[in-house]
Amino acid sequence: MLVARGPSERCEARDAVSMEAPWRRVRLSLAPVGLAVVVIYLLVATGVVRDTSRLLLFAVFAIGPVAIVGVHSLGRRLSEPQESFIVEVGCTFLIIAFAILNLFIVVQQYVGERMRERLASTAQQVEADVLREAWHAVDLVQQGMDVSFDIFYCLGLILVSIAMFRHRDFGKLLGGFGVAGGGALLTLNLVAFPYIPSQVGLVDLGPITGLWWLAVIVQMLRIDRRGRGGNEALQA
Repeated sequence: MLVARGPSERCEARDAVSMEAPWRRVRLSLAPVGLAVVVIYLLVATGVVRDTSRLLLFAVFAIGPVAIVGVHSLGRRLSEPQESFIVEVGCTFLIIAFAILNLFIVVQQYVGERMRERLASTAQQVEADVLREAWHAVDLVQQGMDVSFDIFYCLGLILVSIAMFRHRDFGKLLGGFGVAGGGALLTLNLVAFPYIPSQVGLVDLGPITGLWWLAVIVQMLRIDRRGRGGNEALQA
């Protein structure tokens, strides 16, 4: 049986829609950026693109900040219709992970640029050998940052994916894919420690989780489009 909304209920619904509208516009405007960032990550991570141009470098620098905004948006969506402790902790882990990722990428690129400049300007073999050893030592620090990223990233991915299982907008497919991908990636990194998986003959599953993010972004765009139609009906 249909129940007609009273004037106060309609006003509350319209107020809720108007409060959510600015955030929805932000999500919709950033969605193409998020898709582009994930595609760039996949191309770089799989070695398809090896270009080091400034434009690509700035795009790689954007991965962390854009991902943090995306995680915040995903957390808001997963917290509907009620707050979830798993979502809160999972999103917190992912935000920490992407902050570490930004630190790792910036330090890696900065050190690489400066070391190449120093090596190009030195004519003495002894000094060049010392610089290469110093560069190698700094690379080890960066690999430690990478492992730290993987720990927070995988745990966050697993928790957020668990929350997706029973969520009406995501379901078991995305949830199961995320749990399996995050769990496998974390296991391989811990087994390979103190090396990275590719250094000990294991597979790097990072790009697989990138495909998961692509699917999540597309699904969120579908949800926003569907919700926009419903909100227009409420405002009528």
